[in-house]
Amino acid sequence: MVSGMPFHSLNMAAAIALALGGAMLSGCAASRRPEACSPLPDGSPRPVLVAPYRAGIVLDGDLADWEGIPFTSVTPATGIFDPGAARTDSPADLSFRFAVCHDDEALYVAVEVTDDIICVDSCLAGSTSCPAWSADAIEVFIDGNHSHAANSRLKDGSELAFGGEFALVANGAASSDYSGYPRTFGRRDTWQGATNWKAVLKGEKLVRYEFRITWNMMGGKVRSGDTIGFNISAQDSDGGGVRHHALYFCGNLPRLYSDERGFADLYLQPR
Repeated sequence: MVSGMPFHSLNMAAAIALALGGAMLSGCAASRRPEACSPLPDGSPRPVLVAPYRAGIVLDGDLADWEGIPFTSVTPATGIFDPGAARTDSPADLSFRFAVCHDDEALYVAVEVTDDIICVDSCLAGSTSCPAWSADAIEVFIDGNHSHAANSRLKDGSELAFGGEFALVANGAASSDYSGYPRTFGRRDTWQGATNWKAVLKGEKLVRYEFRITWNMMGGKVRSGDTIGFNISAQDSDGGGVRHHALYFCGNLPRLYSDERGFADLYLQPR
């Protein structure tokens, strides 16, 4: 939930497009809105993701119902590391893939994380307010009014009213303390999530996450056909309540978590 290393893959648009398996398009083609054509602060192309319409997603930590929706891979070679923590060159140490879709009420995010040591000792299962960044967790960042604000965490809360950070820990603990909607996890009208924690405890090596974030969490006006700002990170702890790595999809230094100018554009594709 803090800043990151230079996004060395932003100038490799072709390589990124291949890694996304067709999930990312050029801004104009994806959203048909001029905002999506704006470059990142360093002048490189802004990543644009497409969230197809998909009804019937069940939050259970099993991604079988995501079949047919493209996943985006984020590895140490294509992502961006937080400079406040260590780097790793090994995808087996930390890497992830994610997908997005939506229905009439909410955005859905699915994530599958590869991690050599799974640790959640800083967050109690069932908690709705915890230091998720110091555990194995996924953080989703939302710019619901698509403002590309330089700092979403203004003290007056004007930007957080349209989103912020929604974190889900591997054991099912959650935090939205850095959003406009703290301690709201678990309600259908706010946001929900699930992981495959029981399977991990039985020896499953991949940690799977599912998020459901309603339009209410984005100011209430987002609908199919709109474009919002989006980012995602995997936080990695190897024990002791300490964050060891933080790998982001994209971002702008020095605050990847709150500088919306570095977020991807996410187009909510109509049915």
